[in-house]
Amino acid sequence: MTSIDSGEALSVELTSHRLLTDDETARFHEDGFLIKRSLFTADELRPLQEELERDPEIRGSQSSIPDLNGDLWKVTIWNEQNDTYAGKLPRLERMVDNASLLLGEEGYFWHIKLVRKRNDIPGVVDWHQGYAYWYDDCVDPNIITCSVALDSNNLGNGCLKVIKGSHKLGRVDMVDTGGAHVADPVRTQQILDRLEVVSCELEAGDAVFFHANMLHGSQPNTTATPRTLMHCVYNARSNGPVDPQKSPHRVYRRTEKLPDDTLARKDFTSVFEGHSFFAPEQLNSVGGTQVF
Repeated sequence: MTSIDSGEALSVELTSHRLLTDDETARFHEDGFLIKRSLFTADELRPLQEELERDPEIRGSQSSIPDLNGDLWKVTIWNEQNDTYAGKLPRLERMVDNASLLLGEEGYFWHIKLVRKRNDIPGVVDWHQGYAYWYDDCVDPNIITCSVALDSNNLGNGCLKVIKGSHKLGRVDMVDTGGAHVADPVRTQQILDRLEVVSCELEAGDAVFFHANMLHGSQPNTTATPRTLMHCVYNARSNGPVDPQKSPHRVYRRTEKLPDDTLARKDFTSVFEGHSFFAPEQLNSVGGTQVF
């Protein structure tokens, strides 16, 4: 009989309860999204939370994106896989394995969008689909986002909202309204008249998995406390860009999975020190809206 020491037992337990069940997987494919509670613990997220409190501008990496009214919201984007906290979190077993399970094949880490809303940032994240921005590069919408809450996300501070089942409608045309590049508002309103809007209220450590064709958005933060959501995006290996030279940041790179207790053991060099972010001028631009 093989013995398991306490550290190994903890690792097994952490992995098992964070993997999606068959029922959860089926619900994801039916609804287009799935909320997974307690994907991360408070201790695991604390280093990142403390870093964001110390440096809310995230080392000057935030890009400003206009909404339909011309107001701005901010996002920080990266895809570097290094030994920092920011480079290791998306490579944890629970992240890669769950993404691959939903994709139906090997998934690879694409990029992260970190959106931190304060009440002095008035912009609305208008209804949009991730795949609309990636359509010219990738033939298949087989792309998964896992959005991890770093603090309390609720209606008052502008939590993520999704339109349940909208992933089954295919790609909605994007329109340029003079700065914002969003899902066609006329067609989106028709969809809103027929389908249910779900407010994804989360606590720190909860996560939402959603399909690349899922219509989603959020309202401004009207409270005194920030609302922070980290969107980790994974592509299917078979769905690499049609023109790799045009989009080298989207090309398949094997994601080396890390043990699920990596953050708990504080096995990282720093949170952001030495980490590279995508500067605004490096991002693709569509109708004034920066996308990745």
